Amino acid sequence: MIFTIEEITKRTIPIAIKHGVNRLCLFGSYARNEASDDSDLDFIMDDGDVTSLIKYMSFVQDLEDEFKCHVDLVSSCSHNKEFLNKIKKDVVIIYER
Repeated sequence: MIFTIEEITKRTIPIAIKHGVNRLCLFGSYARNEASDDSDLDFIMDDGDVTSLIKYMSFVQDLEDEFKCHVDLVSSCSHNKEFLNKIKKDVVIIYER
């Protein structure tokens, strides 16, 4: 199933709030409107309260349960500037507290 950015936003906000995320952005094929039935969801987050591996995995699991697809979740502080610059043009803000 292919989701719209509006659907992703609506379904993701409650999960981001539950986990105390400061900011969550979509990047990749969905952000570029190039998603296919096989696409996963790619998110980059400003951690907020997601400060441990257990909290991170719980957040990912909740997203995967909601969308029934694989979710890649990266932290904005865990990747180098080259990666962040590469995805910068594709980023769509989904949630900001």
